Amino acid sequence: MLKKGGEKKLFINNKCYKVDGYYYDRENKMRNVYEFYGCYWHGCTKCYSPEEICKKDRNKKTMKELYDQTKERLKTIEDYLKPNVKIHTIWECEFDQQKYPEVDPHLKPIDKRDAFYGGRTETIQLYNNLSDLKGRYVDFCSLYPSVNKYCKYPIGHPITSTEISVDDYIKNNYFE
Repeated sequence: MLKKGGEKKLFINNKCYKVDGYYYDRENKMRNVYEFYGCYWHGCTKCYSPEEICKKDRNKKTMKELYDQTKERLKTIEDYLKPNVKIHTIWECEFDQQKYPEVDPHLKPIDKRDAFYGGRTETIQLYNNLSDLKGRYVDFCSLYPSVNKYCKYPIGHPITSTEISVDDYIKNNYFE
């Protein structure tokens, strides 16, 4: 059973082996084991030389020792679950190539200010029957992001008045 955020524990010969994913296909009666190998922790032969020492490992093993240990562990799991087992493995470097096949090394980080450009592009009304009317289109740049960034907002409670109209208020307070 695949669980979110967890590993599957397999108990083999009184030893616990954790795998990244496990799924039993009832229709085909097939056990599927999923393993993701971090290149540094499992001694990837493409990324590291066999003599290089894993400095983060307590036992200071070489990459060749880590790789051999990984292969031995995989064989133990496969032998225990035989027959009807399929083990899916992927190395970290292979996964990164699949995820980003053509990553440009010259790409720079995203600039948050670039989000200020552009505008809304959703469809407001799909169909309108304009038999005697003329259709018009207005395009404007949304100022919402820049107003949030650079402008001031009023604070406090608004004053509600029903005795004076908005036009009179503006004329009396803003124009002479």
